[in-house]
Amino acid sequence: MRLSIVIPAFNEEAKIARDIEAAYEFLSAQPFQSEVLIVNDGSRDKTVQVAEGHFPKSDKVQFRVLDYGQNRGKGYAVRYGMKEAKGEICAFVDAGLCVPYKYLLSGICEIENGADYAIASRRIAGTKINRTQPMYRKVGSKVFWYVVQWGMGVDVSDTQCGFKLYSAKAAKMIFSRVKTDGFMFDIEALIVAKKLGLKAAEFPIEWSNDGDTRYHPVWGTIRNFKELSRIRIRSFATNG
Repeated sequence: MRLSIVIPAFNEEAKIARDIEAAYEFLSAQPFQSEVLIVNDGSRDKTVQVAEGHFPKSDKVQFRVLDYGQNRGKGYAVRYGMKEAKGEICAFVDAGLCVPYKYLLSGICEIENGADYAIASRRIAGTKINRTQPMYRKVGSKVFWYVVQWGMGVDVSDTQCGFKLYSAKAAKMIFSRVKTDGFMFDIEALIVAKKLGLKAAEFPIEWSNDGDTRYHPVWGTIRNFKELSRIRIRSFATNG
């Protein structure tokens, strides 16, 4: 199997059908076998029922729901999906279609050209922003970017875009070492990848803000900085 797509899902009943339809439209047109793994992170709505009700019948594209029965966080959901993925290339994609699935081909191309993992970036030349974030998110994102660049030693232009691809080998190496269950797992994954000497690539995309966010501007920020502190402590500990 060439490609696995992991979609972490928490209370996504309003969006998951469109995600499945868009994934199938893209994948069914490709010359390779693929799978889509919907990882249910303890949803309290009908995410699972809606997803399973929209799975198309296909010999080329497999769809599965992975469900561990409780809310553990986005990072845990992505790790769980990566562990179960069977593809030679493993991607994780946020629900909500912020980035069209066609840009997976850009990431696949980067990996075929020698990168261990490929990151969609909203900050590099060639990217097109179709629908922007509200101002408070823009300001918060700018502050966060400086924190992770200078405080965490992360040297990619966009850490939080939910559209990343890994070779199967890199996915196993990275996500077997990541411990963060929440949103900041991306940062820890990048730090781990850098320590392992893995080669990164970034590629431009089209991006549209999803207004149906699970992020709370106050409590989410507090939680994120707590996670960053724990990641930083672990990073120092492993340096020794």
